[in-house]
Amino acid sequence: MKLLLSLFLLITPLLSHAEWEAVDENFLATVYIDVDRIRESSLYPQVWQLMDLKKMSTTGVRSRRALIEYDCKERKRRTLAFSSHIEAMAEGKPKFANATATQWQPISGDTVAETIFLRLCGEGKGHGAH
Repeated sequence: MKLLLSLFLLITPLLSHAEWEAVDENFLATVYIDVDRIRESSLYPQVWQLMDLKKMSTTGVRSRRALIEYDCKERKRRTLAFSSHIEAMAEGKPKFANATATQWQPISGDTVAETIFLRLCGEGKGHGAH
């Protein structure tokens, strides 16, 4: 576990030069994905996701970055690693980081998760989603 967290913290600076593409925006935040680092897979694609908050949260966080894995067949997602930052666009040293995979969660309709799911697993991608 410590090795995985160390590796996550080691690659964190590399992600500051990511090619972030906005996928959703509302009054609270803008959500981006790193289009240059999408890990294509027939069933389990992975993507880095960044939530850039409009204002600092009550916990002192301004942005959150996460590595998300999608299950194209079962229409689920889970977080593999994440970090919280006091600066916008996940800049600076993480305030908190965790590299423990979460449980699989179903993807609800009309959500940011569904938008990203359809981009990674949708028709024309050869994943057999839907």
